[in-house]
Amino acid sequence: MRTDNHHTQVYLLGIGGSGMSTLARWFNQQGMRVWGYDRASTKLTDQLGQEGMHIHFADDPTDIPTAVLQNKDQTLVVYSPAIAQDQAIHTYLHARGYTLQKRAEVLGMITEKHCTIAIAGTHGKTTTTGLIAHILLTAGKNATAFLGGVAKGYGTNLLISGIQSDQAIVVIEADEFDHFFLHLHPDVAIVTTVDPDHLDTYNDRLGFEKGFYDFVLRLPSKGQAILQQEAAQKLAAHGPIPQLMTYALTQSPIRATHVHANDGYCRFDYVSQSVTIRDIHLPIPGHHQLENALAVITACLCMGLSPAAIRHGIHTFPGMQRRFDYIIQRPDLIFLDDYAHHPVAISALLRTLRQVHPGKKITVVFRPNLYTRTRDFADAFAQSLSLADRVFLLDIYPDRETPIAGITAACIFEKIALADKYLCTTQDILEQLAARAKPEVMVTAGSGGISHLINPIKSWLLAERV
Repeated sequence: MRTDNHHTQVYLLGIGGSGMSTLARWFNQQGMRVWGYDRASTKLTDQLGQEGMHIHFADDPTDIPTAVLQNKDQTLVVYSPAIAQDQAIHTYLHARGYTLQKRAEVLGMITEKHCTIAIAGTHGKTTTTGLIAHILLTAGKNATAFLGGVAKGYGTNLLISGIQSDQAIVVIEADEFDHFFLHLHPDVAIVTTVDPDHLDTYNDRLGFEKGFYDFVLRLPSKGQAILQQEAAQKLAAHGPIPQLMTYALTQSPIRATHVHANDGYCRFDYVSQSVTIRDIHLPIPGHHQLENALAVITACLCMGLSPAAIRHGIHTFPGMQRRFDYIIQRPDLIFLDDYAHHPVAISALLRTLRQVHPGKKITVVFRPNLYTRTRDFADAFAQSLSLADRVFLLDIYPDRETPIAGITAACIFEKIALADKYLCTTQDILEQLAARAKPEVMVTAGSGGISHLINPIKSWLLAERV
């Protein structure tokens, strides 16, 4: 499973990102020497170091590893889209003729050589990808999965089973950011949702939908498109969709029947025109997750798995970190963390919490990600956060962006339809929390710059509790 036979080592710029770290681990598994740069040390970069990779944290060409400087022809340089083109190390290596490739280009080469299941969608990609990978692995299939998050029970975002060969099935999260998914070569393409995002890249809703349509058109003539029914309707406005199968909870060729919910978790039957699989127990809550499971089952059937193997894999799925991830789970105290960073995902998160913990007041600590996303969806963020009982809104996590004049968290805050709301920073959030009564149900949400608050908030919640 090599991308080529020429390079013996790889240097990754932005190695600590969720996508780049999976690629770093993959190269490491191939026996290549792996070097990397990132802006700051994190728990993830510490783990990569423990796995034998060498990482530095200064954007200074003098810190480039000697092995990279002395072996240009043997070194592949891979960079994240979050790395600016004028970044010092990137500029230095480009000027000296190193082979530089985007992460998307490398994964495009990998997926071109293997049977690939690619999972796209504004929401639900990571859990759906993780669930498919877990089912394939528990069924004994030869598979490699590139996940956008860490799989609980595995402790990694790269899952590998069997012998690494051209026969391995690749499962990959097909992110729409920077048109990443348009570099992939899927044999099975899943689209879970198409809610506008990344409008700095796609300009408007139609441009966003067209990106997903182009992704589906990358299927070969014998490929299979598995689309959520509403998403399929949006894409169909851009042209015909070949090899299409659609799913939804009800009134769809692929659907769920005999759904029995208990505290948000459910048992159900999977029904399609050709097969019925009865009494499936889904151990992750939410109607949106049940709908995603329909896509998972359909893809696994396309891979030739038996209903029994699929049912067993779903039953034993441990879930994903930062996806409805319980930090404290006691009768008197609930604290969980979630990656939700889009208004639709926040709404789904809070509605699921209402189902799983009925009658309890919900407190959410949310950190918006990106100035452009805050600008484009301020009204929708306010509406979704208003589903909580209390909101602590943090400052914007800029990620790769520079500030936009007039765009702050206050753009959301002033429109939240709650009296019990507080505008905070990451520096004073604990002080703000301590000034109010401790919550019954607490959730931290956001895609970036909030994970480091989990342990301090956990300690505060547990203080003086029996």
